Amino acid sequence: MADFSQQIAGFINYGTYNYQFDSVGNEILNQSSSIFQQVYFTLPLGNFVYNNSKALSFYNPTFTEFVPVPATGSSISSSFPQAAIDQINKITYQNTQLQSQLNAVVASSSMNSSSADMQSIENTIINLRIQLGQGSVPNDFQSVYPYLPIQLEQQNPPSS
Repeated sequence: MADFSQQIAGFINYGTYNYQFDSVGNEILNQSSSIFQQVYFTLPLGNFVYNNSKALSFYNPTFTEFVPVPATGSSISSSFPQAAIDQINKITYQNTQLQSQLNAVVASSSMNSSSADMQSIENTIINLRIQLGQGSVPNDFQSVYPYLPIQLEQQNPPSS
């Protein structure tokens, strides 16, 4: 193999050079050299300026897959019957009203302390909690104020 400097001179003077490539496609300049720059060479690449209008004429740059669909009232109403939506709204309103009544009774019970009033307040609170679905019978609630629902594990099964 000719000397590396002779190969360069031949390329400069005559434009001839026998290009050799390694197994992965890199061009080998001088395989026997111990200097890396004589074995491989690099080509500096500049930044390419792309014409966006031409790219847009061939490709759509917006995502059409995996785009989440926003939940709107129209999409719910189109797939859900209006009667069901009205019933849900009615139940929600009733629960809000019952919760307000319950909060008012609980607040007023802290001011009244007579035993007759306490029994009446207990019955009212428990009835409101049953209407809210927090239990089904008075035994599903604690016996002390504010008569919170007993955990399911602690409730006694209803007798038949």
